[in-house]
Amino acid sequence: MSDVVENLANEGGRVLVTALATGLVGAVRRIPQLWRGVSAEERMTAELERSAGELASAGPEDTIARSRVAIAWETRLRDLLLAVPEARPELEALLAELRQEHALVRQTTTQHITASGSNSLAQGVIGGNIYHTGASAAGPGAAPHDRGAQDGPGAGAAG
Repeated sequence: MSDVVENLANEGGRVLVTALATGLVGAVRRIPQLWRGVSAEERMTAELERSAGELASAGPEDTIARSRVAIAWETRLRDLLLAVPEARPELEALLAELRQEHALVRQTTTQHITASGSNSLAQGVIGGNIYHTGASAAGPGAAPHDRGAQDGPGAGAAG
């Protein structure tokens, strides 16, 4: 088996699972057409729907389900490429389209941080930037310049 077929099948399984898990249906619906013949195409359409259902019920954090579905599709695609080598350019084009569609989907993450009490601190990283917020009132441990001149060393001492 050639490395090209192995790599394409591996990538195909991963890209297909990512597309199914994120709800992309454009090019995914054309994957079964790679199998020549009506009965094979119908069988692969049913497998695709079963895989989509399995991923939907598993949820986005279930890496075991994602791996299981990716391996199944990797095997199917490898078998297809070995049996029908002329399907390779079509598969490559569909995978490129799926990668492009996936790049257009924005995944957002919401993070809630609550800090309460004296000297509380809340911090987090958003989009690679660090935002640091804390209480503005001076309290124990605050830098001398934050407390004011009357609270600094030697305050009230005669000179």
